[in-house]
Amino acid sequence: MDIPVIEAVDVNHFYEGQLGWNHALDHLSLTIRHNEFLCILGPSGCGKSTFLKIIAGLIQPSTGSVLLNDRPIKGPGLDRGVVFQDPALFAWLTVLRNVEFGLLMGGWKRHAARDRAMHVLEIVGLARQTSLYPFQLSGGMKHRVAVARAWALTDAALLLMDEPFSAIDAINRMALQDHLVRTWLTEQRTVLYVTHDIEEAVYLADRIVILKPSPGRLACDLRNELPRPRDRHSAAFLAVKSRVMEEMRRHGVTTE
Repeated sequence: MDIPVIEAVDVNHFYEGQLGWNHALDHLSLTIRHNEFLCILGPSGCGKSTFLKIIAGLIQPSTGSVLLNDRPIKGPGLDRGVVFQDPALFAWLTVLRNVEFGLLMGGWKRHAARDRAMHVLEIVGLARQTSLYPFQLSGGMKHRVAVARAWALTDAALLLMDEPFSAIDAINRMALQDHLVRTWLTEQRTVLYVTHDIEEAVYLADRIVILKPSPGRLACDLRNELPRPRDRHSAAFLAVKSRVMEEMRRHGVTTE
C-alpha cells in the first residue's frame, strides 16, 4: 500500500487576533497521494492558506497531526517547494540565478544546478530570458520564474501553491495555468494548490477539496476525471464546473 505524500488527521488550528482567539481549522482530515494535483477551494476565512502553511512547516497545528511521507513535519525543508501570491524573486539575481538559488543552498554543484535550472526554465518557456533581472520581466514572467524555482527542487515531494496567479489579469492567468499544467505533465509532482476560483480548480485539479469557513472544515471532496488538455468551453468542462458549484451551494459555501 502506497504511503500518502500528506496525511493530515483531525487538524485544529487557533491563532490570536485583535478580538481574541480565532478558530482557523476544525478537525480537518485529508490525504494527498503521490503525483496528485489537488486544489483546495473555498472563500476567505476557510483556512486554506493556514493548512498550506502547516504543510510548509511555517506554523504548527494546535492539535492533530500532519505527516509528510509518513514523517511529522517539524519545519520548512527542501522536500517542499512553495509559491505564494508574491513571486518574491531576488531583485539582484538574474532569472537563472533565482532558479539556481535553492539548488545551491541544498548543496548542488554549480554546473549541476545550472543544468537543472535551464531544464526547468525551458519547460516554463523562459529559456531565452535567463540573463534578465526581475525588474525587466512582466508580472506573468515573474510568476513563471517563481514556479520554476520551486519545481527545480528535485528532492521536493510536494509543491505548495497559495493562490499564485490571483493578482494577474484574466488572460495572463489562463496562460500561466497552461504553463503550470504543461510543467506538471512534463515532470509530474504532487501539487497542493489553494484557490477561490472555481474555474481554475476545475482546469487544474485531479481532485477538488471544498472547505467551508469560520472555522475551516471539510465540505466535500470531489474527483475530477476530465482528460487533459482541458477545454474550458466544452460541455464536459462546464458540467464539472456546474457540479462543483452545486456542491458548494448544497454545503452553503460561497467564494465571495
